Amino acid sequence: MLDDLHDYWDAAHYQLQPSRGKGGRSSEISIGVNVAALSFIAGHDILNFLHSWEAWIRQDRKLTPPALLKKPENLSAEIFEAIAFAKTHIVWSANQGWFDDFLAELKQIHSQGRAAAKIFVEQKKRIPCPGETSEGLPCGYMLIVRQDDQMLDVFTCAKCKTEWTSLRLVAVALSDPKQEVWLDLEAIANWLGISERHCRRLAKTHGVSKRGRLFNVKEMRDAFVA
Repeated sequence: MLDDLHDYWDAAHYQLQPSRGKGGRSSEISIGVNVAALSFIAGHDILNFLHSWEAWIRQDRKLTPPALLKKPENLSAEIFEAIAFAKTHIVWSANQGWFDDFLAELKQIHSQGRAAAKIFVEQKKRIPCPGETSEGLPCGYMLIVRQDDQMLDVFTCAKCKTEWTSLRLVAVALSDPKQEVWLDLEAIANWLGISERHCRRLAKTHGVSKRGRLFNVKEMRDAFVA
């Protein structure tokens, strides 16, 4: 959950458009922005949570007081460093009497982040089947693929009866030079057979294009091969 916070904060920047319900209605349409995302990207909720507990940890462990630390160069770096501090001391923290309170607050801010980044939206996607019909024509039937699919789960096209996995669909898409493929780090890590941490490091080192929590798969593949 700590690792997710910075990802959610980053993804929330792509969710500033007004949310639209059925009939074009939206509780946020009057001011023209996604209120949850706007609040979350300000960083106050994340940093108030992380900094308050960091102050306690530094005091109890007799570490450098927050007031004497160098200010990070930007908000992204500040959130990243605060998360890194919490992770560094997580084993010690887990043995403290206040850890249940810390965990409860973490779950709350994590939930806010999911809402701001709209992680709960689009749990399934529709992808045109790249197979062929018995007449040799492109199938095009819309396959339903869930975001929590395990990449190797088999599903069958109701029209052309071709069996697919998400992994195979990615391979087909990658074979088309005009087709852009975007997946989250977990899916890319499963596809490449490496850890999410390695994926994150490749993305940062090679400047892989990113859309919220999704990364360009072709660029990630090229970075991995390099």
